Amino acid sequence: MTTTPKPTPSPTEATEAAQVAAQAETEAFLGRVVTDFAGASSALMTVLGDRLGLYGAMAGAGPLSAADLAKSTGLDPRLVTEWLASQTVSEYVVHDPTAGTFELPDTHAAVLAQADSPTYLVGAGDILAGHFLALDDVERAFRDGGGLDYGAQHPCVFSGIERYFRTAYLHQIESAWFPAVPGLVERLERGARVADVGCGHGVADLLIGRKWPASTVTGFDAHEPSVAQARAKAIEAGSPGNVSFRVADAAGIGPGPYDVVVFFDSLHDLGDPPAALRRAHEVLADGGLLVAVEPWSTDRLEDGIGHPTVRIGYASSTALCTPGSLAQPGQYGLGTQGGPARRIQLLAEAGFREAGLAADTGFNLVLAAVK
Repeated sequence: MTTTPKPTPSPTEATEAAQVAAQAETEAFLGRVVTDFAGASSALMTVLGDRLGLYGAMAGAGPLSAADLAKSTGLDPRLVTEWLASQTVSEYVVHDPTAGTFELPDTHAAVLAQADSPTYLVGAGDILAGHFLALDDVERAFRDGGGLDYGAQHPCVFSGIERYFRTAYLHQIESAWFPAVPGLVERLERGARVADVGCGHGVADLLIGRKWPASTVTGFDAHEPSVAQARAKAIEAGSPGNVSFRVADAAGIGPGPYDVVVFFDSLHDLGDPPAALRRAHEVLADGGLLVAVEPWSTDRLEDGIGHPTVRIGYASSTALCTPGSLAQPGQYGLGTQGGPARRIQLLAEAGFREAGLAADTGFNLVLAAVK
C-alpha cells in the first residue's frame, strides 16, 4: 500500500503559521499581564477598605446596602457604592442584585478583618502600598549605587510589616517554629536568655516573653523609630520585666552571653549577614542555639516560577530588602529569596554546628544551628 506524502509547506505558509502561533502566544501573555494588573488594582482597593474601616464594619454584619455601610462608617455614599462594586467584581464580597445588598462572608473576613485570625493577610497590603510610594526612590537606587535606606521608607511599610508578620508570630512561633528546633522549647521553659536581632516593633519578643515567663528577651534593631514603637507596645502590654529593647545594629548586639539568638525575617535585610552571624556566635553561650526564620523560597530560581509567594518575595526583595541591605556597611544584598541551602551555608561558615532546615511551613523556612 502506498501513501501520498504530505506536501511540504511553502515558505510563505510556514511564515504565516509561525505568525499565527506567535500572535496566540502574545495574546495569552497579554491576558496574564491583565490578570496581574487586576490583582494590583484589587490590592489598592483592599488597602483602602482596610484603612477606611469598611471590612471591619462589614464583618459579621450580614447583608448591607451601600447606604447602610456608608452611614455606619460615616463615609461618602457614592464612593462607598463604587468601592463595593470593585469588591463585588473581585469576588471579595457577595452581591445580591435583587435585594441590592453586599455581604462580606465570614470566610473572607478571616483574611481581611480579623486581626487574630491565622489567615489574616490584609496588613501585607500596606507593604505593597509602600513599594508604590517608594517607586521613584527605588528607580534612583537602580541608577545610582543600589542602596535605599530602610528608614527612608514610608511609615505604612513599618506598620504593614508589623501587622503582616504578627499573624505568623501569633500562630507559628509556639506551634510550629520553636517546636521544630530540638531542645529550644525546653530551654525556654527552664529560663533562657534570648536575643532577637532586627526585632522591629517587638511583637515576637512580647509574645515569647508572655509565653515563656522564665526567659528573658532582648530585642535589638538599628531603626530607632521601630525600637520606640516596640517600647511603646511593651508599655501597652503592662511593661513585662523580662522583655527589653535596644537600638543597635547586628554588630552591636550583646554583651551576652545568650542561650538563644533569633533572626525573625531579618537576616536577609542586613548589610553583612556573615558578620551578623559571626557576632551571634560570639555572644552565644557554648551549646547555644541560633534560629533564623526566613521567607519561603527555593534554591533554584526555576523552581519558583509562577509561585505566588515567590513572586511577591522577589518583588519585595527588589523594592525593599535588597536596596536596604545595599545601603548598609557590607552591602551584601542576600535578598529575601534564594532558598535554604545558601543560608545554611552562611550558618556553617560562621562557625555553627548542625546547621540545617528545621521546618518548612510553606510560608517560612526555619533554620537552626548550635554553637
